[in-house]
Amino acid sequence: MGQTKLRWIFGILLVIAGFLLFMKVKKIAFSFAAGAVIAYLLSPMVNWLEKKGLRRRWAIALVFLWIVVLLAVLFLLLLPTFYLELGRLSVVLPERLEVIYHYVQTGKSVYPQNILPEELSRLMDKKLIQGQSYLTGWLEKVMEDIPALLSSIGLMVLSPILAIYFLTDWRKIADGVLMLVPGRMREQWHKLLQEIDYVIKRYIQGNMIDAVIVGFLIGIGIKLIGMEYALIIGIICGITNLIPYFGPILGGIPSILLGLSRSPLMALKVTLVIFIVQQLDSNLINPRLMSNKIGLHPLWVVFALLAGGEIGGLLGMLFAVPLAAVLRIIIRNVYYYLIAPRDLKSTKN
Repeated sequence: MGQTKLRWIFGILLVIAGFLLFMKVKKIAFSFAAGAVIAYLLSPMVNWLEKKGLRRRWAIALVFLWIVVLLAVLFLLLLPTFYLELGRLSVVLPERLEVIYHYVQTGKSVYPQNILPEELSRLMDKKLIQGQSYLTGWLEKVMEDIPALLSSIGLMVLSPILAIYFLTDWRKIADGVLMLVPGRMREQWHKLLQEIDYVIKRYIQGNMIDAVIVGFLIGIGIKLIGMEYALIIGIICGITNLIPYFGPILGGIPSILLGLSRSPLMALKVTLVIFIVQQLDSNLINPRLMSNKIGLHPLWVVFALLAGGEIGGLLGMLFAVPLAAVLRIIIRNVYYYLIAPRDLKSTKN
């Protein structure tokens, strides 16, 4: 048996053994995986400080000091307000949903009955009632889980500590991973990983900054028009803004419905705030932050989002686009390697 085949067999057995071990120690493995992800996201900042003349250990310490201070400020300033807003919303939500239901019924009575089929009308009423019970139950569950989450923060300390170790020896770890690849393929794998690394970091950094700016602007705008729950609406719109195309709609609908529960005029004001901020984002903020595109056609982006939503819901939609971009890079490189290796070299050069 050739040495190449032995390497492939060893690699496959190693992957299988790693997967079985992961299933046995999922909690510990999750902490290590989270630490590796944190280290990966913070490595550009550490590298930048290192280039400015700081030793790597001091650069890591400074980055984590910034993060600790930022999180402390956020927890002290925002968490109490967020918790109070959630508490108030969970109390008044059934009443607010009844108001929205009343508007829907009034709108249906204005138009002739033959516009909407009877079955569709009954289905809409059923879904509104289901949505009311689901939102009320979800808010109550969130309110119950927040204290438990805060009390278990100590269990999450392991991941940042592991991230420090990962960051300290990041280059050695990367070189060790590459050493597992056969020598003749090592250069191609190195270029492949560099390309994936470039796309993911650009996408994540640009989108996270964009989401923070959009959430902040919408929250400020909601506060200025006199609408309650500005922090909740800002957080919802900021998180959903991470999802291309569908994000503004997913964040806008519950925000506008909250405004409608007060009055149609407030719903119009909320709509205008979200519309203005989204126009600023799409025409000014996002193009500057996302000047480096991920190389996916809009149709593929929409397909990835729909597939991600089908598989993993909202969380699947959040990760769908970067995963699709990584798969595109891998498939393209594998295709060139198997079909036209000369073209692969020429495109890399």
